[in-house]
Amino acid sequence: MADITDSKRQVLALFTGYRDTLDSHHDQRERVIKCSRDITALSKKIVFSLLRITQESSPESVFKDAENKHKQVLDLFRKISVELQGSNSLKYNRQATPGLQEYIEAIGLWAFLQDNVLISKDQVLQRLSVPGPDGVVAPLVSVTDEDYILGISDLPGEVNRYCINAIGKGEHEAVRRCLMFLRQMKEGINMLMCSGYVRDLDKKVAVLDSSLEKTERAYYSMSIRDSEMNTQNGRLSMAVDI
Repeated sequence: MADITDSKRQVLALFTGYRDTLDSHHDQRERVIKCSRDITALSKKIVFSLLRITQESSPESVFKDAENKHKQVLDLFRKISVELQGSNSLKYNRQATPGLQEYIEAIGLWAFLQDNVLISKDQVLQRLSVPGPDGVVAPLVSVTDEDYILGISDLPGEVNRYCINAIGKGEHEAVRRCLMFLRQMKEGINMLMCSGYVRDLDKKVAVLDSSLEKTERAYYSMSIRDSEMNTQNGRLSMAVDI
C-alpha cells in the first residue's frame, strides 16, 4: 500500500512539474504577444507621422517627431528582449514577428522618404542596436531573413499612400520616385519568389501588385493631365500672339 502511495506521489509531482512548465510557457507567450502588439501600435504611429510629410512645410519636424516615437519603440524592444533570450528568440518568433515586421515597415518608409533607398537588413539591426550593460552595442532582438523580407513587403502600401498625398500637392517628382521604387521592389520580390518559399509572402505580393498598379495609373493620369494643360497653354499663347 505504501508503494502505491509513493507511486501516486511521484506521478503527481511529475505532472505538477509539467503543469508549471506549461503555465510558465503560456505566460511568457502572452507577454510576448502583448508587447508585440504594443510595438505594432507605436510603429503604426510612426508611419502616420511620416505620411504627414506632404502636409508639413518642414520635413525635419516630421522626422523629429518620428525619432521621438522611435525611442519609445526601442523601450518596448528592451522589454520584449528579456523574453527572447537564447532559443526563445526562435521559440516565440511567431508571436514576436508581427510587431517586428510593422517596425521594419515603419523605418523602411522612413528610409525611403529621407534617402530614397530600400532599407537593408543590416540597417534594421543598426536601428535596433543599443549599448548593453557592458557597453557593447548590440541589437535588442534578432531579425531573421524572413522577418526582414515580410517587413519590407508591407512597405508598398505606405509608399502608395504617400504617392496619393503627393499627387494632391502636385509633387510630380515624388510620384515618379514612388513609381520607380515600387517597380524595383516588384522586380526584386519576383526574383525572391522564384528562388524559394517564404511563408505569407504570396499574400503580400498581391498587395504589392495592387499598390504598383494604383501608382502607375496615378502617374499616367497625372502625365496626361499635364500634357493636356501644356497643349492648352500653347494654343492660348498662339491665340494671344495672333
